[in-house]
Amino acid sequence: MKAVVKYGKGKGMIEMRDIPEPIPKDDEVLIEVKAVSVCGSDLHIYHDSHPYWPPVVLGHEFSGVIAGVGKDVEGWKVGDRVVSETRTGSCGVCYTCQSGFPQVCEHKRAFGIGINGAYAKYVTGPARLLHHLPDSISFEVAAMLEPIAVCVTSIIERCHIKAGDSVVITGPGPIGLISLAIARAAGVKFVAITGTSADKKIRFKIAEALGADMVINAQEEDVIKTVLDATEGRGVDMVIETSGSDVAISQAFEMVRRVGRICAIGISGKTTVSIPYDRGIFKGISFDFCFSSSWTAWERSIGLLSKGILKAEKLITHTLPLEKWEEAFYLLERLEAAKVILIP
Repeated sequence: MKAVVKYGKGKGMIEMRDIPEPIPKDDEVLIEVKAVSVCGSDLHIYHDSHPYWPPVVLGHEFSGVIAGVGKDVEGWKVGDRVVSETRTGSCGVCYTCQSGFPQVCEHKRAFGIGINGAYAKYVTGPARLLHHLPDSISFEVAAMLEPIAVCVTSIIERCHIKAGDSVVITGPGPIGLISLAIARAAGVKFVAITGTSADKKIRFKIAEALGADMVINAQEEDVIKTVLDATEGRGVDMVIETSGSDVAISQAFEMVRRVGRICAIGISGKTTVSIPYDRGIFKGISFDFCFSSSWTAWERSIGLLSKGILKAEKLITHTLPLEKWEEAFYLLERLEAAKVILIP
């Protein structure tokens, strides 16, 4: 079968190759991939700025149909519509796993990063990571369930966004736009999103369609002043940092109110990022680093999509055949797309 493979360390080193179709182990299922979404992490892997273990087929945001089951698998059958969590490799016995956070296990080797992923016709994975996909959710939208679950884990379960909160989201990439949709669904009273002039073409328009009260161009406006003016000088209850930008991370400490919350989701791709540490201390800010997704967040996300509460389809700007993965990367790197879905 055709698959997009990161075959070695270094920038680039990705090509479409013919590889054998995978065979599920006794506790695994074989999934026919119906749609796979391009993630920012895939671009980081392309640029060699994200952990990965080559050679590996890329792709961890996907949906599909079960095409085969291992002999020990129960509760699943051929033809079931499914999505899968990404926490393959989590050991299940360490302190982190036993404490209820297997998605942060140091032994985790996610699809498309540590084991072969879904930039292919078929992928295999543990049956214990599956979730049923209702008929009301299309395969294309379902391919975004992984980043949606990440945002639900971070914003709702970990940082406890509340109805009536005021929020600023830094960065209108897919995670930022999903965060905006979740904030709106949570009943916030005010939500703004920041970006650059390059985001005017597509991403700012999607942000407005998703209900942003304010779209702030950091290259044309004083972001901190604009936010403080909009909140009577107090600052917002929560900043959701999705950009990974040094400047935006630093600005978050000024935009958030005293005893407010910073919810950090964005990956910087750098070893270190400077922060105004003492400013955070003196303001009593809660700063939460958030990573990956919980089982409950997947269930919540499926419920939000199936009921039409999250309009995730608004994020999809392009649907391309898998063979055009390079075009997908190009569009995303030039900020000419929000979410690109590949069809194997």
